[in-house]
Amino acid sequence: MSPAHSFEDLRVASVHAEAGSVAWESAFKARLVISRAGDSAPVINVENQATGSSLIQCILSGRTAWRAAAALFFVSPLPGGAGGTLYAVQCANKSVADQLQAALDAAVAGSGKAAANGGAASPSAAGGHAERSAQGGVGSNGGAAAAAGAGSANGAGPGPPWNPPRSPLPPPAGAAEEAGASAQRQRGADATGNGNGGDDEAVGGAGDPSASNHFDRKICRASSDMYFHYYGMLQHQQNMLQDYTRTGTYYQAIVGNPDDFRGRTVMDVGAGSGILSLFAAQAGAARVYAVEASGMAAFARRLADANPALGSRITIINSKVEEVSLPERVDVLVSEPMGTLLVNERMLESYIFARDAFLKPGGKMFPQLGRIHAAAFSDEVLHAEVAAKSAFWMQPAFYGVDVTALHGAATEGYFGQVVVDAFEPSVLVSSCASRLLDFGSVTERELLDIDLPLQLVTGPVAPLTVHGLACWFDVFFAGAQLPVWLTTAPGMPTTHWFQLRCVLQTPLLVAAPNTRITGRLHLVAHARQSYDIFLTLTAPPLAPGQPPQTSTGKFDLKEPYYRQLTPYGAAAAAAAAGFAGTAVAGDAGAAAATGGAGGAGWGW
Repeated sequence: MSPAHSFEDLRVASVHAEAGSVAWESAFKARLVISRAGDSAPVINVENQATGSSLIQCILSGRTAWRAAAALFFVSPLPGGAGGTLYAVQCANKSVADQLQAALDAAVAGSGKAAANGGAASPSAAGGHAERSAQGGVGSNGGAAAAAGAGSANGAGPGPPWNPPRSPLPPPAGAAEEAGASAQRQRGADATGNGNGGDDEAVGGAGDPSASNHFDRKICRASSDMYFHYYGMLQHQQNMLQDYTRTGTYYQAIVGNPDDFRGRTVMDVGAGSGILSLFAAQAGAARVYAVEASGMAAFARRLADANPALGSRITIINSKVEEVSLPERVDVLVSEPMGTLLVNERMLESYIFARDAFLKPGGKMFPQLGRIHAAAFSDEVLHAEVAAKSAFWMQPAFYGVDVTALHGAATEGYFGQVVVDAFEPSVLVSSCASRLLDFGSVTERELLDIDLPLQLVTGPVAPLTVHGLACWFDVFFAGAQLPVWLTTAPGMPTTHWFQLRCVLQTPLLVAAPNTRITGRLHLVAHARQSYDIFLTLTAPPLAPGQPPQTSTGKFDLKEPYYRQLTPYGAAAAAAAAGFAGTAVAGDAGAAAATGGAGGAGWGW
């Protein structure tokens, strides 16, 4: 047994699973001990100092613990394990937290060396990299256990799961995946040996199998041509830049964390106009590689040249990140890879590719994680609006032609569009379900098939009608000095992402308060850079002896109904803006996690 590191007089409190707040009011003093037997993985044990009872027992890896200011967060028993509970551990001050973090980092680094020397994955099997074996199988899904978030050090907001800056990351390009998928990935590996070739088949093989890079092998050429044409236009870049919630939050996350950027090498994935690269230079980055595949790269170069004090440290690369070659690995990745519902456009996969191919072990990612949130909603106006769209097809004599035979198919088509707009939180009628994606550990394969089980509970208002599922997302920037959340939650300042709703053709009727609604939100990637969405909601029967009510829908995230461009959407956006009032980006995560002023949930 190696010498144990012990830290006493720490405050320990549990994290509320739904709200994400920390119960500091019931915190108690605790002792944290880090130990390891031989070459085995280090173990964390947290004990109640008064009683000696054990609270947290888990194997320590780079994904077991996170930090924000003087607080650290641990999940027990194992990351991703059944029944895992998230705990917050607060040190007396930042100095003690730094000492504890150093001990954790040293223990993880020692574990990494032991695993690498143990031959868990040979360099040849991992494509020339052995970093994956440092992680082993332990903690690879650690971020998922914190899907509900955690409280900040002062309990004022959602918890910032933190990636220790010197902890091993998941594999660079070429690293072996988990044992069950390794053989399949290697069979599909492309000519570059990055082991991602197996994913090309997972999206239907609509890309070009003879292409020289991973992106073109999995993505439909017509879709990618339109995609890069769109983002090569200044007016669309302006639309994103003028989303001041988005741009201001990125500025705060990057420039507000100079310790993460000063003297560092940075890659900006999908740089667009280069604004994030300029922010990184403002934060003190020594070198920035701005990778942009569209024609916008030329404008990014002009913008960098017009700001020579910053632009002299920026290298613009007009290329897909999947075909880039750099002379070095980078310390930090920055990117704005989020689409509607977080995952639309499938740029997250390029962000993950850059992590595996270019980020140093222990490097940081801005953003570090994202969460998809979903709740049931009730909106008679929206449901009637969607249903009325197909009324055209009810004409028996359209220029002498009976078109009514197509009415059913048209109705299905309109209900198959996701609705993108801003809505008032009052339309939400249930608790919220969440799905976390930790960008430091998620694999590309996991992004191709995303599952969100739904266990929702309505509020005290009844009876009511559930017309479908409302969704939004947030992302977290794990800055060493200033952790920041960016949210698209209803009731917060509206962003260019708005929110999203899946409207069910057959609503569900809820007769009693506090009714449980179950179901599943299932996202399956397709080659047109988006996802098919499969939704099922089930509510109790309307009368004893009857079967439960179940309603299903299939939606194409690629083909939304942009309702915010209609009078309906404009009115809703204005109402939502009025509800948000003077809220600022720094408060966004807190409101998203706690359900706004109501605290316990949205809309009730």
